[in-house]
Amino acid sequence: MDAWTGLTQSAVWPGHVLAGCLGAFLVGSVPFGLLLALWFGKTDVRRAGSGNIGATNVARVAGRRLGLATLALDAAKGFLPAYAARHVWPVPDADDDVVALFAGLVGLSALLGHCFTPWLRLRGGKGVATGLGTLLALSPVVAGYGLVAFAVAFAAARIVSVASLAAVVVVVLALILTGARAAAAAPMVASLLVVVVRHTDNVRRLARRAELAP
Repeated sequence: MDAWTGLTQSAVWPGHVLAGCLGAFLVGSVPFGLLLALWFGKTDVRRAGSGNIGATNVARVAGRRLGLATLALDAAKGFLPAYAARHVWPVPDADDDVVALFAGLVGLSALLGHCFTPWLRLRGGKGVATGLGTLLALSPVVAGYGLVAFAVAFAAARIVSVASLAAVVVVVLALILTGARAAAAAPMVASLLVVVVRHTDNVRRLARRAELAP
């Protein structure tokens, strides 16, 4: 029996899964970058720089400290729900694949909340930090590969979007090469695809050589 069948046949389906995913979506939807910049920098980051509410733009227009704080909080939005789904509030009496699938779906929900926050008319961040947090909760080794790839690419190009996309490629390869279970890998790959889609404008600016440096 595959993980999805095991999840849907669980005695707590669908209430447990829906509650976990909805809760994660709401956690992910908190626009920490915007709130921090308004509270401490008195700046609406949506009207400056790239207009994004993520850590890079917050650092650019409201200062590095607020950018780092945004990075940490956005990563926590992915890490805490996914970690809780795996270790604190897993599907009762389920095998490892079902628990991994549930945690992956919760992490994906947090990412979607961050990228398409309902409080900002579905305009959110790019999802890199929140995706990293989810990866740290579900597969720390793969997350480590992604961090190394990001660091190397950023050192070479000095452009965050380039480093982010390079990290996505490496993470996908790492999931394949490490033989990650399909139950856990499928939601993570879906999350990575969301990150790539959210970087479409960055790719266009890169093609025009108009991408902003940090």
